[in-house]
Amino acid sequence: MLSKRLHRIMEKEIEYPLAKTYAVGEEGEVVRLCSNESPLGPPPQAMEAIKREIGKVGYYPDPKAKELKLAIGRYLGVGPDQIAVGNGSDEITDLICKAFLDPGDKALIPIPTFSQYELACAVNDIEPNFVKLQNFEWRVEDLMEGFKEAKVAFICRPNNPTGNSISKEDLKELLDVGKLVVVDEAYAEIAGYTIIDLVGKYDNLLVMRTFSKAFGLAGLRIGYAVGRKELVRALERVRAPFSVNTLAQVAAIATLSDGSFLQRVRNVVREGREYLTEKLAELGLRVLPSDANFIMVDVTPLGMDASTLCGYLAERGILIRDLSDFRGAGPSWVRISVGTPSQNKRLIEAVKNLKGGG
Repeated sequence: MLSKRLHRIMEKEIEYPLAKTYAVGEEGEVVRLCSNESPLGPPPQAMEAIKREIGKVGYYPDPKAKELKLAIGRYLGVGPDQIAVGNGSDEITDLICKAFLDPGDKALIPIPTFSQYELACAVNDIEPNFVKLQNFEWRVEDLMEGFKEAKVAFICRPNNPTGNSISKEDLKELLDVGKLVVVDEAYAEIAGYTIIDLVGKYDNLLVMRTFSKAFGLAGLRIGYAVGRKELVRALERVRAPFSVNTLAQVAAIATLSDGSFLQRVRNVVREGREYLTEKLAELGLRVLPSDANFIMVDVTPLGMDASTLCGYLAERGILIRDLSDFRGAGPSWVRISVGTPSQNKRLIEAVKNLKGGG
């Protein structure tokens, strides 16, 4: 009964590498530093908007998300007809494959990176063309070589899980090839830089954004893409009309109405990232520089692999991300999301105890 496509996917065991579920040993609050969620959660204005509009859940949402697109347009300085919305950037990635690629086409995917690009390619019969980031560094010559046979490039900026970015000039070099370049800016609000200004200069650029990270709306699943009108129109044509629910739309609009909360998130993340980087380095661990709300850490100096460390911490109520199943990362690397000051301190104390034999 299964399609040939699904048979191939199942045979290759291609699936989204969700964070592993561990038995949490300690009583009390579980510290979730595994999914790059905002340490401050959703903004108050978003929660108020949800309460105010909860009575509308009996009706279908606006299929074109007109008010939301207007709000995003004001936020970014682009027209609403340059914005396509989706059920998280995951759906946007899938729509890109459906709208612009044919079965058998190739997609450039630098690794390690966000696994959804590979999964979207798999379910749409697109062949990934992986290019390994040597020493986790961005080298445009490697990407250009890998782009020769590909029809599209998926670039995460800042990159998940490494936290670093391809330079704007190198990105322009990829764009000058003339093929579609998709730049995922899920962490742009944290990083403080963007290439949205290039959308008006390149007709082969799509920029993806999300409300899941800095804006703290991960559970509502809302993302969007920005690009030339022709690209956006194609994405909207293949999107299911009600994929972005009513509460997600009103919460996202409310979130964009107040920049002070976003600045608070930035400050907490920056301070927490610096604290974690400094303390882990003092414990002898290698921490990669990051512009995002997470850090990638080599646990080799602890004399164990990533899975062992993750299990140890989980027993103490702390969840971080094992990168063993991230293509291009490996068993010695973990990713740690920046939490609240107390959560970050709890993590450091647990690692200290581990080094001390506790």
